[in-house]
Amino acid sequence: MKGPSRHDTAVIFVTDNGYLGPSLLAALQLTAQGVDAQADILIYTVGIDPVLIDTLQNSVGRAISFIALPDTSYVPPDGVAFAKNHVPVTSLARLVIAPHLAPAYQNIVYLDGDIQIVGDVTPLIRHRVRDGWIAAGRGSAWFDPDDRLGLNPTGYFDALNGATRDSYFNAGVLACRRDTWAIYGPRALDAFFRNSEKFIRHDQSALNAVFQQHVEPLSPAYNFHNAYAGLLCHRIIAPKVIHFTGAAKPWKAAVPPWGWHFHKSYVDLIERFPELASVFSVATPHPQPKSSLRGKVMALRGARHRMVQRRAFRTYVKRDVFAVR
Repeated sequence: MKGPSRHDTAVIFVTDNGYLGPSLLAALQLTAQGVDAQADILIYTVGIDPVLIDTLQNSVGRAISFIALPDTSYVPPDGVAFAKNHVPVTSLARLVIAPHLAPAYQNIVYLDGDIQIVGDVTPLIRHRVRDGWIAAGRGSAWFDPDDRLGLNPTGYFDALNGATRDSYFNAGVLACRRDTWAIYGPRALDAFFRNSEKFIRHDQSALNAVFQQHVEPLSPAYNFHNAYAGLLCHRIIAPKVIHFTGAAKPWKAAVPPWGWHFHKSYVDLIERFPELASVFSVATPHPQPKSSLRGKVMALRGARHRMVQRRAFRTYVKRDVFAVR
């Protein structure tokens, strides 16, 4: 690590080449609102050229620390499946991060790289999670009981030790005690290795299984993922952390309903750090294709269902059940 730890809280990213650029952008957005005065911002790197990292470190100074993660114990051994989608195997690396943290860190906030910080996250940074619990925001399954999105095959939740559609959390934004992560991170990795065929959401599946509903709920504002965005729920609650779930990332394509709204920030990132171009590329915006007649008909058919989902979201937000608002 670059210098001694300055705080008892660490905001952590874990990234490979594919998510280095987006992780850096999110980290810079944290520093822009002064989070580095409350917590150390750490980007753990896996398989990234040390020369590139040194160049970036010299550019950003002490506000952000890049740390190479040599631990490979997260790599699935022979016979362990890893469902192929947009999620890289290095997503498992965060589960082994605890032994590599400086002793001063007692609190952890973990952030995926495919996010943008668009609001005040100070309440999340300052929150202290109970021992043995994790703070996380709901996934999308809770307001899709009939699985109209088709994301969760039959029996998926049965494999998660009691996790339900209502309790299931998205693992892109998390907070917990460092001692809790030291225990439950390895447990989750072991659970994934033993149930890899059923844990199709990889470490997210495993974390839901091992925490067994010991979850302090975050407001959806802190993990405002694509399912919420597609329902225009930003008109109900102002997002603080936008999470670009799914394969369509804003540096690659227009992400509904934001279109190319977030694209320019990645263009600006490359202009500021041209050395990133060796591992990170940004797509050229193109006009959105017009909806086909069939698409318009399908949209009309789904309008009532979306209205029900929006109503459920509004009710949930008003319940005031959140550990962090």
